[in-house]
Amino acid sequence: MISLTRQLPWYWSINGKQYKVNMTFDNVLRWYQLLDDESKTDGQRAVIMWRMFVNASDVDAKGREKAIVEIGDYIRKRPYHLPEDAVADPSGDYADERSYSYTQDAPAIWSSILAEYGIDLEREEGKLHWAKFQALLDGLPSSSYFQRIIAIRQRSRTGLEGEELTNLVQAQEYFALDEYRSVARQNQQMNDILSAWAATAEPK
Repeated sequence: MISLTRQLPWYWSINGKQYKVNMTFDNVLRWYQLLDDESKTDGQRAVIMWRMFVNASDVDAKGREKAIVEIGDYIRKRPYHLPEDAVADPSGDYADERSYSYTQDAPAIWSSILAEYGIDLEREEGKLHWAKFQALLDGLPSSSYFQRIIAIRQRSRTGLEGEELTNLVQAQEYFALDEYRSVARQNQQMNDILSAWAATAEPK
């Protein structure tokens, strides 16, 4: 999450030593893709996550587990929060994490950020910090392609009739989101994995 008074974190510290952490947006998105890979166990994901983000050889197992939990918590941290029982916002004023996917909506995210900010995400790979990417995504206006898709998914059919209802149903079917790929589901999966790792990292 971006702070106006502190630099973005690129390092992780333990025992008085700093380690460079790869917090570029494309690396984090690859981690989200890994969460969807059912061929990997949680233990394998832990090893892969360490290699993706830190990959230092002089940190013991407990230190690695601690780093994984702290990095995962940072990735999921957002400035605004919805209550767990909140319904989708039909106005599309904000993008509910249950209503989009970094993978499925990648073309809409890329084109919207390019159109709004003139930033080609392909050219920012390996450079743009995850927190900056999140701020750009959150700042997209309701007129952007990405936010229009979100609004269609979140719009209620209640009270609609005839052609208006038909058009919305067709649009919602066209832009239907695979619920298993939603950011909300991935964050819940990440939370479950990190909670298990945190328990193993606690001193006995």
